Amino acid sequence: MLKNELAATLALDGEWQFQLGEEGAWQTITVPGCWEAQGYSNACDGPARYRCTVLIPAAWTGQPISWECDAVSYAATFFCNGRQVGAHEGLWTPFALDISDAVQPGMVNTLEIVVWKPSNQLTGGRYPLRTTLAGFLPDVATTFGGLWQSTRLRLGATGFTDLRVEPEVESGALQVQGRFHHHYPQPAAGPLTLQLVVARGRREVARISRLLSGDQLDVTLHVPGRQRWSPRTPVCYQLYVTVRLGSQLLATQRLPFGFRRLATAGEQLLLNGEPICLRGALSWGWDPARIAPCYAADQVRAEFKRLRAQGFNLVKLCLFIPNQMYYEIADEEGMLLWQEWPMWLPAVTDDLRRRAPAEYAAYVELTRHHPAVVLYSLGCELNQQVDAPLLGELDAIVRRAAKDVLVCDNSGSGEAYGGLTVDLADFTDYHTYGDIHFLAMTLDHWRRDWQPPRPWIFGEFCDADGFRDLQELVAANGGVRPWWMTAENPTAQWRPEVRALVEADARLRRADLPFTTQQLVQIANAQAFVVRKYTLETVRQRVAVQGYVITGLRDTPIATSGIFDDLDRPKWEPAAFRHFNDDAILSLEVGRRRRWQHGGDRADRLDLHNWTTGSAVQLHVILHHTAPATLQGGRLAWQVTTPAGEVIAQAQQAVTAVLPAGRPQAVGAVDFTLPAWSTATALHLTVNFTSGALQVDNQWPLWCYPQREAWLQQAQLYDPAYTLAEIFGALPMPLRPCSDPALCPPDQVLITDGLDRPLLSFLAQGGRVLLLQQRGGPLPVQRQPFWREAVKLIMPHPCWAGFPHAGFVDLQFFGLATDVAFAPAALPASLPQLTHYQPLLRRLDAREFTVSDYLFLAQCGAGRLLGCTLRLQGGAGVQPTGLQRNVTGRYLLAELVTYLRGT
Repeated sequence: MLKNELAATLALDGEWQFQLGEEGAWQTITVPGCWEAQGYSNACDGPARYRCTVLIPAAWTGQPISWECDAVSYAATFFCNGRQVGAHEGLWTPFALDISDAVQPGMVNTLEIVVWKPSNQLTGGRYPLRTTLAGFLPDVATTFGGLWQSTRLRLGATGFTDLRVEPEVESGALQVQGRFHHHYPQPAAGPLTLQLVVARGRREVARISRLLSGDQLDVTLHVPGRQRWSPRTPVCYQLYVTVRLGSQLLATQRLPFGFRRLATAGEQLLLNGEPICLRGALSWGWDPARIAPCYAADQVRAEFKRLRAQGFNLVKLCLFIPNQMYYEIADEEGMLLWQEWPMWLPAVTDDLRRRAPAEYAAYVELTRHHPAVVLYSLGCELNQQVDAPLLGELDAIVRRAAKDVLVCDNSGSGEAYGGLTVDLADFTDYHTYGDIHFLAMTLDHWRRDWQPPRPWIFGEFCDADGFRDLQELVAANGGVRPWWMTAENPTAQWRPEVRALVEADARLRRADLPFTTQQLVQIANAQAFVVRKYTLETVRQRVAVQGYVITGLRDTPIATSGIFDDLDRPKWEPAAFRHFNDDAILSLEVGRRRRWQHGGDRADRLDLHNWTTGSAVQLHVILHHTAPATLQGGRLAWQVTTPAGEVIAQAQQAVTAVLPAGRPQAVGAVDFTLPAWSTATALHLTVNFTSGALQVDNQWPLWCYPQREAWLQQAQLYDPAYTLAEIFGALPMPLRPCSDPALCPPDQVLITDGLDRPLLSFLAQGGRVLLLQQRGGPLPVQRQPFWREAVKLIMPHPCWAGFPHAGFVDLQFFGLATDVAFAPAALPASLPQLTHYQPLLRRLDAREFTVSDYLFLAQCGAGRLLGCTLRLQGGAGVQPTGLQRNVTGRYLLAELVTYLRGT
């Protein structure tokens, strides 16, 4: 497309006639905007017919006229006065068509467009979804179609193409390249003069003029006193490129740019030579009102303001390309951008292989001058469908066009998804989704020190679902369900999460939960906060981790894992979130232990948050900061208080070490002895570090539990298969074994992991049984993540009376987390004597609204059964292993036995 801000234009935005489908009635539609956002069908792929009339000035007679579109989805054929004038395929990029031979200046002309959008189905349709580079928005809700960005007619064939601005950060030099095209109605009279003017705001800072011979532009000028662009100081410059013919002004074009460089030094990430930690939120471009990602300036500014308040400095544009307004506001506001091109699970047809290079070149053209764009990824989680020649070609296109940025060929890495085993990336990128007790092991799994050192930047990770108030959304939508919560959402046909959302009311009624909707929202948000905090503090302790992108920006139809909810409200107080998502944060680490087992050393993990009363607590305090560049020591202070505010321990200490930025460093320790309390107690640890003007603080819960022994006299171990012996063998007093339940005294609780006939008979006759099940039998179970995609509900019941909690599952459950949960609907078939069932710790699936249970109490005949899938012995991931180390599991075991024996 020619660029010339002097060219006369006729805007075509506004009301058009519109027909959707072969039999659809002609109605009206507004351009720009996709048809789905204006009440037309999501399900219909096309044809969509647009028609308008426009009076073209008579003064345009005899001159070239082009029809420009900033973006159309997806395949469009254009007609002028009934004559086909061109076609275009691709939904993200601008293009222009020469319609000079078809227009009639001085008269009213009829313009028509026939549009097809990508299919909403995974396969089939005129343009199958996975062949169209449609990104991830179709998986979130729907494809979108039509003239979703502006369109216009433009006069003349004079202007610039391939304009490229390359600022040199160190020297302040500015290299400008491109081509100038001139349509001469008459022979040229005089030389062409090229003028380059650099301005900052309204102030001119550099200028150069020279004669232009030929059509090539290749000029370098120096910008004196140049200032660097960064999130703290988003200094934007404007380059004005002008060509004159004598005194006649022929063309001018403005290009934004900034002096900045994102680079690496080994594992260190550097912006303009200074360490930086990228803290991003993942955006899929989801906007239920606009659907297509065409943003208004005030909307973008408000979004960036909310993100900065939460400590973020980056947005990842995941698999979509917004309108130019988004980039311009990011430049002005100092919000870094990670631009990911829209290739995800592609069906690499011959046609896609042919089209992709040209599309990628056009994508880079849209973004390469924006200083906010510092990262590129060619696609997301690409598997073997995308081969080395194609990925190499696309990588070369981006690297030729973009400068002072980092490029990743496959966000998530090829090896993780069965793609290429050798990558082309400037940094390491894994999409680490999982339960938090496996996080550290997962990071260790991907770390290989024989590879060349480079930064780690997680392109997606750290999701944690909340719970949406369906009735609030209905009320906010005028009393009706939003379209994306109904069967009108086409992804309900093939995404189980969306189908569940459509059926959410009925599913939640079946769950019959003893909580109000607002209570569920609060519980879910509290648990999600715990997951986010643990995850970010853990990765900030890794020297190679230089950035991350949290999933996601806002709630969507497929997940409630947004930082903001469906009404764009933050789920947590910004100040609380910044404790672990800021330029400088504090985190805690626990010491290392070893145990000698079966003739060799093994890791003996401690639980950072859970301790035995009377024990010594020793915690390392870790600082990770990126500004200022170096700290000359400082002072550390900490305090431990009870729920009543009583201080039980505190200390201050000087930090004398020099603390360079960009890497985690120990700045002191928390060291105290817990009182020998006889009840379990939740404590509060606050840590503060100051160094010059820098003040950093953070806080954590700690739980302490008395070490009880009385329950060992109240229980026996029924373990005919010898599967529990190792779990209970480490106790200071071994549980008495029971070989025959019929011989067990009536005041004893039998602990077992099976339900054979003798045990069922024992239950029927009034026995008490604690079933510890962490495998497929004897009761039906489901395998599900504990922390992810779930709201854990501590049900009101006396068994929790002595267990410290604030109404939600916090890190006192870290060593208990399991991936096994009972399937309550299937239990009656396995427990024919069941007469009453009561869940005690329930899992509500946050995406499919089904329930399962980690702990239940059942009446079976005259007896009582406590079923438990929690890992009382820990041992999964970095959980403490064994009842001796897993103090929460040991305490809860005592509580369950004591409760069951007393019922």
